Amino acid sequence: MPHHPDILILGSGTTAFAAARLAAAQGKKVLMIEQSHLGGTCVNWGCIPSKTLIDKAEMYHAARRGMNWGLNLTAGKPDCNTLMSLKRQAVETVRESHYQYELENTPNLKVLRGHAAFLSPHEVQVGSDIIRCKKILIATGGTPRVLPIPGLDETDYLTSYSALHLPCFPQSLLTLGGGVISLEMGQMFSRFGTKVTILERGPLLLNEFDPRLTRQFQQILEEEGIQFLFNAETEKIEQRGEEICLHARVGEESLEFCAERLMLAVGTAPASEGIGLEKAGVQTLSTGFILVDRQLRTTTPGIWAAGDVTGAPMIAPAGAREAMTAMENMLDPAANATIDHRLTPMAVFVDPEFATVGMSRLTAEANGMQAIENYIDLDRVPKAHVMGDRKGGFLLCAEKGSGKVLGVQMLAPRAADIIHEATLAIRFGLTVVDLATTVHIYPSISDGLRLVAQDNARLQGLLDGPVMALDS
Repeated sequence: MPHHPDILILGSGTTAFAAARLAAAQGKKVLMIEQSHLGGTCVNWGCIPSKTLIDKAEMYHAARRGMNWGLNLTAGKPDCNTLMSLKRQAVETVRESHYQYELENTPNLKVLRGHAAFLSPHEVQVGSDIIRCKKILIATGGTPRVLPIPGLDETDYLTSYSALHLPCFPQSLLTLGGGVISLEMGQMFSRFGTKVTILERGPLLLNEFDPRLTRQFQQILEEEGIQFLFNAETEKIEQRGEEICLHARVGEESLEFCAERLMLAVGTAPASEGIGLEKAGVQTLSTGFILVDRQLRTTTPGIWAAGDVTGAPMIAPAGAREAMTAMENMLDPAANATIDHRLTPMAVFVDPEFATVGMSRLTAEANGMQAIENYIDLDRVPKAHVMGDRKGGFLLCAEKGSGKVLGVQMLAPRAADIIHEATLAIRFGLTVVDLATTVHIYPSISDGLRLVAQDNARLQGLLDGPVMALDS
């Protein structure tokens, strides 16, 4: 079957669809190539299945916590059949109602199934088909990174993908890595009854966040029964009967850990192997991610790339925004559209949630700016006492003198929702005075953002005296 698209897109995930939707709306014939399920990682193996189980784990945990507050609730053993069925339904519903529906109802948009590989800068082979196109977007996403650890290939290890497709929760789990995926899934498994041990090469969890927040969250997880080992160098892994054993070195000490299952959560690799980047002349970084400029152009004219295949920030909304930026430039060479990820918020869906946007003080100073950074504990926020959740906090960075908000970090219930207020403040150049003098619902967790802004404004001499009658 001949294909003569105006725009060719490798992939059909969130990133690919964002670009395809924009091009099709401009009357361009768009062809996406997909070798697996529509929707990509987020829908099928990442956001949707993981957050479905994380949400249910939070409910299960809340039922048990209620006993400490005089609520006579009993949490029985989790019903894995029901839980896994709910997860599958969520994935299939989103895939069908969003991606498949849009494919069927968008003129000029088609998908060709199969593995794509470049033959030249403007020729792509899919099975027996050879597609020629002057404008190509690579949006193939990423895959869980696997480390070359001695003995790993002889074990039945898990990645974040396969761990979400287990029929039930293991008795015990070793997790390599102290990043986003490790913490989200580690807490979820632990709350469903799995004994979880997390091993991290570095000294801290979540490098993206301030230690004042991450240390508190470590305490929360330790209270929930999760064990941590830091500065751990994995030496080898072996299958020992029904268990997997990991040998690690911490300083001069050699330690052994055994569990029913082992999960690697050590980052994301670009899903670009075998697509013939070298034949297209597309250069990559030493990490394997595709090299792009601020307009998402690769080193080959006529080829752009967006999303996880280009590296951080590897989150679905960021990939979608990159794809739209790339497509604007593909459709109009004079557009010169660029993207600034300082305006891209990020969240970690643990309980309580982490969220961040913008710059820290160190980042601001590295960019030649003078900044004032301050922190308040979640304990300052009355709603935290109402909820009984008092571990956490708010961190705010503002430009010295003007008070313009530059960055915010938080660890708090529903931080992933609250962070958008900070995102808008940064995007539109609002100041700490603007946030401090904006009336917030009382009591609410979002009032913590007002309080930290108020303190920053006072530190800079931009505010005197109380601002609200309910100030603490």
